[in-house]
Amino acid sequence: MRHRRLGEADRIVTLLTPARGKVDAVAKGTLRPKSRLAGHLEPLIQVEVLLAHGRNLDIVTQAQMIEGFPALHADLERLSTAMYLAELADRMTVEHADAHGIYELLLASLVRLSRGDGVHLVTRTFEMELLATTGFRPEWRDCIGCGDAVAAERATWSPLGGGVVCPRCRERHNDALAIDATVLKVLRAIQAGPYEEAGRIRLNSELAGGLERVMHTLVRAVSERALTSAQFVADARRLAAAGVRGDAYTRNDLTEGD
Repeated sequence: MRHRRLGEADRIVTLLTPARGKVDAVAKGTLRPKSRLAGHLEPLIQVEVLLAHGRNLDIVTQAQMIEGFPALHADLERLSTAMYLAELADRMTVEHADAHGIYELLLASLVRLSRGDGVHLVTRTFEMELLATTGFRPEWRDCIGCGDAVAAERATWSPLGGGVVCPRCRERHNDALAIDATVLKVLRAIQAGPYEEAGRIRLNSELAGGLERVMHTLVRAVSERALTSAQFVADARRLAAAGVRGDAYTRNDLTEGD
């Protein structure tokens, strides 16, 4: 997921593993020009590694790339998005604990980005499923105060409470914010899944921006600090805007029941 320098020639790499969760390990000599390990231990690469147990940190003795996702590295917006997903997974993962769900979710999301799926759909789906997997599933249908169903047109939402608030409970949630009804309907559709069904929703830039603002606010509230790669995503999107075709959206794609 990331690495940092250790001395003149080594790196500490942070790996996401299914069974052991997040693991830091020393990759010796990876900063040397002729290192055999370096190309296999870059961020956003699925890799098989052999670790030797060390006194403080494990040591990478072998590494073999399984999937390098070259399409991600050829597209700035997709690369920055993938980095955001990896940082979010890093932030929400416990060291040395089972992480099968998060590992499979991140891998599936990188595959989706690499094959050309809509960036916004992949990102919002990842955020929603990651929050659910880690015990922070947002409530987009029923009021977090009283439990009653909330009509999308009458809802506000609480980032700290993690869901929608009905008009009667609004006064008890001082942080409650307005939310566009169409944005809320799309969030409900993404959460209800499956992914292929949500993929039929077409987004324009205004709706995609509304979804992003809500989910980034929620993620910040849960993680308790801003994600640095989220700003990178925004900067990359601005740079690539002239050459990137936005998804289209028609309100007829959603029914009142969504």
